[in-house]
Amino acid sequence: QLAANITKIERLDGEAPPPLQSAVTEISVLSKAIDTLGTTVESFAAFVPVGLVRQLMRTDRRLELGGHSRFLSILFTDLESFSTLSEDIPTQELLSRVSSYLEAVSKAVHAEDGTIDKFIGDGVMAFWGAPALLEDHAWHACVAALRAQQAMDRLNEAWRRDELRPLNVRIGIHSDAVLVGNIGSNERMGYTVMGDGVNVAARLEGVNKEYGTRICVSHAVFREAGERLCVRPINDITVKGRRGTIPIYELMGAYGAGPELEPRAETLQLCRLTRFAHEALIHSDFALALIRYQA
Repeated sequence: QLAANITKIERLDGEAPPPLQSAVTEISVLSKAIDTLGTTVESFAAFVPVGLVRQLMRTDRRLELGGHSRFLSILFTDLESFSTLSEDIPTQELLSRVSSYLEAVSKAVHAEDGTIDKFIGDGVMAFWGAPALLEDHAWHACVAALRAQQAMDRLNEAWRRDELRPLNVRIGIHSDAVLVGNIGSNERMGYTVMGDGVNVAARLEGVNKEYGTRICVSHAVFREAGERLCVRPINDITVKGRRGTIPIYELMGAYGAGPELEPRAETLQLCRLTRFAHEALIHSDFALALIRYQA
């Protein structure tokens, strides 16, 4: 039974059984130690990506500073007008509602095999493709974003019934080669991603405010998973520290991820009309572009 308990801890496979009661002192002490170990590992996994904890459990290597380059997909979320909300909503109510939002995003990320990097105030940073390799990481990131938005729509509907103000979330996604690994000091380190691609993903989240969109994805994401995504072109944007511009798109739906994410007929029509308007824009036919955008 002790061996089975250890195996459960190694796999992070649900709750371990209660400590084994034994008249043999050594077995009783060992059982309590294993129970304490299980609680500690479970708590550790709440602060560190679960995939990394499983990786550590499978090896006898110690954590070391360092990282490597890997092509990943990075997602950022943020709440619209959070500063204003924090001034108008009582603290405990705000904390409860923000926790519901963070839980909704976290569940969507985990459901699509993503890794929560950190919570940044009212924002979430997550990535796909590390510590474990993941094919179609751009696709999984997009599906997670759509699921998070749908979960927020359900929360907002409930809050409106209670005459509470909704919380609108904005999301940015980008795929790029970034540095991933243990960063910090020997006393305190964190498993995270760094690099220009992270800055682009954060910029895309903020771009939603400028264009009135909900989920902005880069051309790199579109290139990786475009045939399975329903998107509409928005514009070419500049990013600080980068030469040239980056084409961006609004993510409107996904094909093959379930009926709840399939784009509706009106969504497909909106995307088609937007493509026509954007074509006129990139050809500098501004008069025609204006007419088509108004349509």
